[in-house]
Amino acid sequence: MAAHRKTPLTLLTGLSTTLREPVLGTMVDATTVAVVVDQDELRHRGVLTWRVIDQSGPIDAGEFTVDDDCGSCQLIESLLPLLETLVARGHWQHVVLAAPPAMEARSLASALVATMPEVQVDTVTCVVDAVLLVEQLSGDELLDERGLALGPPDRRNVAELTARQVEYADVCVLANAHRSKAPERLHHLLQHLNPRTTVVNSDATGVPAARVARLGRFDFQAAEAWAGELATDSRLQPSGDGVTTMLWRSSRPLHPARLNDALEDIVDGVVRSRGVVWLANRPTQRVRWESAGYSASLGMLGEWSDSEHLAECTVVATGVGLDPARLQAVLDACLLTESELASMDWQSLDDPFAGVL
Repeated sequence: MAAHRKTPLTLLTGLSTTLREPVLGTMVDATTVAVVVDQDELRHRGVLTWRVIDQSGPIDAGEFTVDDDCGSCQLIESLLPLLETLVARGHWQHVVLAAPPAMEARSLASALVATMPEVQVDTVTCVVDAVLLVEQLSGDELLDERGLALGPPDRRNVAELTARQVEYADVCVLANAHRSKAPERLHHLLQHLNPRTTVVNSDATGVPAARVARLGRFDFQAAEAWAGELATDSRLQPSGDGVTTMLWRSSRPLHPARLNDALEDIVDGVVRSRGVVWLANRPTQRVRWESAGYSASLGMLGEWSDSEHLAECTVVATGVGLDPARLQAVLDACLLTESELASMDWQSLDDPFAGVL
C-alpha cells in the first residue's frame, strides 16, 4: 500500500501584519488554504482571532481564548485541531499558517512535526521591515510595551523575537527594501544571523520578487541545530557592508561582578550574541549566554561534567559597525587574572546573578 501523501505547510511569521498581507496574498492560490491568526484583541479581550481563507475568499473565523499562562502554548493547542480538520477535508494541496506577530516559528514547527504526521512543514518564511530591522534588533523595548506580548508571563523583548524569527526562517522577505539606504547591508545582516536563509526583496507594493512558499526548503534537524547551537565556528560569516560576526573564547572563568558591571559595554554595538560561559563562583555549571539588542540573559545548561567540553567561555557576537577588538578587550577584562586564578577562593565571590541562575 502506498504511503499517504503529507500536506505541505508553509509557516509565515513577522512582526508586522500590514507587511505580511501582500506576502500572504502571493501564497494563496487555487490549491492553498490559509489560517491567519491575529492578536489585535489579545490585550483588550484576551483572545487571538483567526480566519480561514482560500482563493475564493473567507471560509471561517473564530477566536482562541488566552489566559494568564502560556499564550503560545494555548495557541498551539487550539490551532492543531483546526489544522487537522482542514487537512482532513482534502480540498487543498497546501496549507499556509500565518502566525500572530509575537509567535516564533520554532515552537509551532516543533509541535507540527511532533503531533501532525499528516502535515509536512515545507517552508518557514519571515517578513522583516527593511526600514526598522536594525532598530528592532538593536533596542531594549519589551513586547509588552508594544502591546504584542502573548500574555503577562511573556517578558521577551522586540530584539529577541526578531532575531529568533530570522534565525529559524528558510526565507526572509525584505519588505520596504526600496526605502532602505543600504539594502545590501541588510542582506548581509540577515545572512550573518542565519546563513540558511534566502533573502528576497519585495517591491513597493510589498509583493516578493520570487516565490516564498512551498519551496521544500525546511529541514527540521538543520533548523533545530542552528537555533540550538550557542557558539561554534560555523556561525562566523565573512564581514561586509559594516556587518561583522566575531568569536570570543577563553579557557579562564569570568569574574561574576566584573561581568555584571560590563553588561552594557558588552552589548553595545551587538545586535545578537549567543554562547556558553564559565562563571568563577559556579565552577561546575555551564551557563548559557544570550543577548539581543540591549538585553542580555543567562541561564543554566547543566554541568560541565555532563558535556563533552572542558570548562571554557565561548561567545559569538554579530553587530553592525561592531569593533571586534573593543569587544574582545571588554570581555577579556571580565576574566579572572592570573593572580586571582592562583589565590582566590572563587566560590566566595559575590553572585550578582543569583536571582536568575
